[in-house]
Amino acid sequence: MILLAWNFQTLMVAITIFILAKKHLTKQQQKILKQWLKLQKPKNPPSLELYCNDIRNYKDILSPESVDWIITDPPYPKKFLWVYDVLSELSDYVLKPHGALIVMVGQSYLPEVINKLSKHLKYIWTLAYLTPGGQSPYIWKVKCNTFWKPVLIFAKDKYSGDSFGDVIKTSTNNNDKRFHKWGQSEEGFDIIFEKFVFPGQTILDPFVGGGTTAVVSLKRGCSFIGIDVDENCIKKTEERVKNELRLLENKT
Repeated sequence: MILLAWNFQTLMVAITIFILAKKHLTKQQQKILKQWLKLQKPKNPPSLELYCNDIRNYKDILSPESVDWIITDPPYPKKFLWVYDVLSELSDYVLKPHGALIVMVGQSYLPEVINKLSKHLKYIWTLAYLTPGGQSPYIWKVKCNTFWKPVLIFAKDKYSGDSFGDVIKTSTNNNDKRFHKWGQSEEGFDIIFEKFVFPGQTILDPFVGGGTTAVVSLKRGCSFIGIDVDENCIKKTEERVKNELRLLENKT
């Protein structure tokens, strides 16, 4: 198999071959192509768009079928269940035909969340996101000390991404709350990206929070669109991204 030097057009053609025609490749060819694709990085920094806005106004910001993956961690309390109705509509609107939603959720209202997301999307699978250590939350209502949370995968139609294992395990007590009280670790989200995402793709997080998804996206050569209703979250994400880009430049 001949692998050409990176450019955007070559990369997108290769990704299309891998996603849509991989059934015609041998397992060894699939493995070689996947490994190569994962290592590719753009010569120029990928794009970054951040918006302070209510997600209910998503059509004012986003273009139809413009995003490969939505990777997000919405708020878990009951008063925020309405966001999953909007997230289902938004995903159907903005995802490309082969695109999918990867959403981390709490367990307290899991049936309601799945029902709401299923209004416009097709349920594919649930990943187990393991969070070992003493920082794991205790759910008083059900008297449960929980050490994992569900990560749901929904698609517009048939799932057309790469094959994947359904367990993610972070380091012990790796609960990064430096940038947001509900923040997640870069390590955990980087594992999610490793399973599903290729450089050159476009990622959307409509609940950008402290910017973890933004940082991981840019490190992996993906363009990123982030939305949050809290202006402070957008400012913190901008500053965090700038700091991360400086660190990357110093390393090179």
